Amino acid sequence: MGRFSSLSEQTFRLQFLKGFDFMSLFISMLSGKESRERVLVFDPSFICKSGKHTYGLGRYWNGKAQRSEKGLEIGCLGSIDVADGTAYHLLAKQTSPNKTKSRIEQYVSMLKEQADKLLSISRYMAVDGYFMKSTFIGPMRKEGFEVITKMRSDGNLREVYRGVSSKGRGRPRLYGDKINLEQIDKRKWRKCYQTEEITGYERILYCVTLKQQVKVVYLEKVAGSGYEVLLSTDKELSGEKLVRYYRLRFQIEFLIRDAKQHGGLEDCQARDEKKLHYHFNMALGSVSTAKLTLWATLANKKEVPFSMRNIKLYFYNKYLTETIFTNLGLDLSCRKIARLYNQCLDIGSIAA
Repeated sequence: MGRFSSLSEQTFRLQFLKGFDFMSLFISMLSGKESRERVLVFDPSFICKSGKHTYGLGRYWNGKAQRSEKGLEIGCLGSIDVADGTAYHLLAKQTSPNKTKSRIEQYVSMLKEQADKLLSISRYMAVDGYFMKSTFIGPMRKEGFEVITKMRSDGNLREVYRGVSSKGRGRPRLYGDKINLEQIDKRKWRKCYQTEEITGYERILYCVTLKQQVKVVYLEKVAGSGYEVLLSTDKELSGEKLVRYYRLRFQIEFLIRDAKQHGGLEDCQARDEKKLHYHFNMALGSVSTAKLTLWATLANKKEVPFSMRNIKLYFYNKYLTETIFTNLGLDLSCRKIARLYNQCLDIGSIAA
């Protein structure tokens, strides 16, 4: 930013030390749009970082390398626009390697701090299978959230007991027989989802891990014997919506990818906690801002995919072209020069 603006690098460095309420900013930006169906999404992301004195430096899971590596980790919180099928950034907070609190406890603490603001957006939160833990889902439910996640293929599910409880001593019976997920009895399941590749069946079952009744969707692959099991703590949520919400969860990963490739998410050389926090939210927020202002307002956005590369390249071309044309004293009121100016703006852009 110091290279392409009239402000010095020191100005930005000092600004990064100041605190800022990024959450309120991005929520206000989203509230500017009409009321839409939204789903919250949370996903940790590994950040490459060298050196020895950076705040939060430790060993974290790197999904790209499929192993734990030395670096940083941030918890990325976003909002999914269901109609547009895309994610917008809300808040990023760094994970601490402090062993007094587990990673799950840190994630829960982050979400609890923002619970009131988040519930104003949506009560549904989609997370991946790593968060299929009672230590995460229990506290989230107490805050008023309904969690959507993926179960293990050998998850412990049982039928809901519908019989009459005995009047003798002891706790009333909560569940019946265990569900064999490798070969379900489709007579007891209701078909809720159908594509050329997958058929979905829904049913309310008792989850032994969570010790509660949940809505389960069993996704069976048409070709082959593979299957997936999705879960929602909201028993009233339809199976079709459950599948749709969970699949939209992957949009947060595309947002993080764009921030790493084009937003400079991993390019910060700061070591201070406040500066890193400011940088991470600025990088992710810049992608969301570009998407919200330059793509979400298009009339034909269904036909034009969002490309952060094209947007970044357009403004770089604009800056370079205006600098050259101004120094050469070229008059843009001339039709031929104006045509050349417009051609320069699209150099290197990818066709939709």
